[in-house]
Amino acid sequence: MATLLARLKVRAGMEARWETMMAELVDNTLAHETGVIRYEYWKGQEPRTWYGLLSFVSKLAFFTHQDAPYHRDQPYGDCIEDMHLEWLDPVDGASPLPHTTDSPLPADTPDNLREWENRSPIQVADWWAGRR
Repeated sequence: MATLLARLKVRAGMEARWETMMAELVDNTLAHETGVIRYEYWKGQEPRTWYGLLSFVSKLAFFTHQDAPYHRDQPYGDCIEDMHLEWLDPVDGASPLPHTTDSPLPADTPDNLREWENRSPIQVADWWAGRR
């Protein structure tokens, strides 16, 4: 399983374009992907700041999402001023989401999806082990 929180700062003047792109991305993700558990975006309190909560049934499902043309081919660089991705792990009994794990990819995983292992590696924090 894989869950992450994205904190995004959008360039001034790009707010409307960003929200349009995010709405289309969420629609496409939910319509075409079966490995998505949660996929949501919100505006933050700081001006031009958005957050996304993304949760997938597996690392392969996350990489499949990253490689989907409606995600991969967007001009995010035009809109994003700064981005921070943080892997999350739920507190047992306080979230319905599964634990984030970094399981090996299946042997038959195509190269285009394997490439995401280097681009967006899942980072399981050592300190989580004692808290599960």
